Amino acid sequence: MENFNWIDMMEKMQEIRLFSSLHIRGKRKGSISPQEVDLLSRIILADAPLTPLELSMLTGLHKSAVSRLIESLESKEFLQKEYNQKDKRSYILHVTTQGNQELQQTYQHYLEPIYKLRRTLGEQRFQSLLLQIKEANRMIQNKEERK
Repeated sequence: MENFNWIDMMEKMQEIRLFSSLHIRGKRKGSISPQEVDLLSRIILADAPLTPLELSMLTGLHKSAVSRLIESLESKEFLQKEYNQKDKRSYILHVTTQGNQELQQTYQHYLEPIYKLRRTLGEQRFQSLLLQIKEANRMIQNKEERK
């Protein structure tokens, strides 16, 4: 039978949250937030242009949160919408040159805790940790999709 000791599980959850909080540094002065960095990065790294709905599914954020991030990034001229000619409500997203420059300036600050973790753990343990995190994310996402 599974262990349902909620105190033990809360301690484990707090460790996971602490890990997440520690690896995301506060933003550097005048830069974009970690969620904005994540959104822009996903758009740049995607094999095909993404829609807000696809970003919502990829990030695990509600569509309304993604919409607010898109609005913010668009107002900063870091993101551009390309509307579908047949359905004017639908659009895909592109990172602007200015958005790309902002990411280049932000990456080192944003990723330093991950690089430090990699140096501390060593390549093999770091890759093992990432595989376990990916698997856990997949399991949780699959469970959420079945609801």
